[in-house]
Amino acid sequence: MARGTELELDEQIIQFKVEMDNVVENIKGIDYELLELEALLKAQIEQLKERFEEKQYLLKEKREKLQIQLRVLFEQVPQNETKTQRKVKLLNGDVVVKKARLDFEKDGDKLLEWARENNRDELINRKEVLTFKWADFKKRLVPTDCGIVDVETGETLEIDGLHAITKAEELEIKY
Repeated sequence: MARGTELELDEQIIQFKVEMDNVVENIKGIDYELLELEALLKAQIEQLKERFEEKQYLLKEKREKLQIQLRVLFEQVPQNETKTQRKVKLLNGDVVVKKARLDFEKDGDKLLEWARENNRDELINRKEVLTFKWADFKKRLVPTDCGIVDVETGETLEIDGLHAITKAEELEIKY
């Protein structure tokens, strides 16, 4: 609406834009408050974790001292002995000391590598994981009011678990 060098502005549109700008500013403020609230939560979680770890350490230390005391007492009473352990039965629970024995320490990745190199397929457990290639399939599809059309074949697809839907309009603010 230009007349020569003068521009005419629609005052109602300007007023709506000013109001929209104010709403955007309010939303920005709320987003900032949400971020601040989340930061507060994370800080308090860290403080709680630190206090928990301190108390846990103290309790574990107490438990360890009691276990040492229990072990000293255990050695002073008669025990039932088997091939693998020594045991004292008590009212609140049994105290068992397992005897020392040879055992294995393993690295699963290195053992798998060894089995492959030595053709020991009977020791290899194979798992097959099946997943659907949705991204590839989606490229071929077009949603319509009548259903879903495969653009490569022209076929209207009726697959259980796949439906065309209308997504609601979304308001997005970019800043």
